[in-house]
Amino acid sequence: MKRKVVNARKLRLSPNEEAFILKEDYERRRKLRLLQVREQERDIALQIREDIKQRRNQQFTRLAEELRAEWEES
Repeated sequence: MKRKVVNARKLRLSPNEEAFILKEDYERRRKLRLLQVREQERDIALQIREDIKQRRNQQFTRLAEELRAEWEES
């Protein structure tokens, strides 16, 4: 019984199996990284849209104040 356990520890992957496992791991990490980058880009785009919206609202408010001041002067 002990011989089988000792022999089982010495089993190694064939070069093809090892290459296949490494390739699978590389592809898995590559896909995860792509998903992570896409999520970051989505967050950045959302932040940019919010900044533009806020800036536009500030410009409208400033324009309204300027027009109101002009109207009150006249």
